[in-house]
Amino acid sequence: MLCQTACGYGINLVLISRRQEALDTLGKQLASEHGIEFRTLVADLTEQGAGARLVEETADLDVGLYISNAGADGAGNSFLASPVERSLRLLTMNAANVLEATHGFGNRFVKRGKAGIIVMSSGAGLGGQPWLVMYSATKAFELNFAESLWAELDGQNVDILGMGAPIMDTPTLRKSTEGLGMDYSMAYDPDDVCALALASLGKEPLVLVPDGPDEARIPQIQSDRKTRLLSLAEWGKSYTATADA
Repeated sequence: MLCQTACGYGINLVLISRRQEALDTLGKQLASEHGIEFRTLVADLTEQGAGARLVEETADLDVGLYISNAGADGAGNSFLASPVERSLRLLTMNAANVLEATHGFGNRFVKRGKAGIIVMSSGAGLGGQPWLVMYSATKAFELNFAESLWAELDGQNVDILGMGAPIMDTPTLRKSTEGLGMDYSMAYDPDDVCALALASLGKEPLVLVPDGPDEARIPQIQSDRKTRLLSLAEWGKSYTATADA
């Protein structure tokens, strides 16, 4: 959905998924509706090395915005009752490949002199969540990763945003919760969340959408995290200055 929202800004796209047919269909639709150009890349982000491959296979393009928007997991999965390989695949998708791609694109972006990175995380990363153990844990990695890099990139004209997304009414959500009796009226419209992410890029290190049991506290949580981050950034600057002397 972030890719579709980005089309409204006239951004050409590299679309990534495991299914070539779905990529072609979406690309042609977006090109017809928005007049953009697109390239498709078939990749399974649960496989090791996929993040580096994204960087390598777009080396001929002037990429200016990297959006990490993968990482769904079905509800109700017991960590111990699930094969460990399942957890490792989720760890690879939401941590290792996000790290690889951000490192590769980030270095290109610093040389480019102007760019942006959006990491679509989740409010589930704000604390532990039973029966979503690995999802919660890996989304916490994404939140802290984006915040930390936001501070490190200060002054280099490369913006990064971590999006603490709420429950969104997507086909993936409906498929993963089928038969669980979930009330989908509580879920957010993905278009609204994606528009907020793009509008907030360059302004905030982290955007948390009010959702769940902490809904009333979310604005304060976001403010407290930013205050803490800025304090640590100032401490870090003095530390690195001393180390470089």
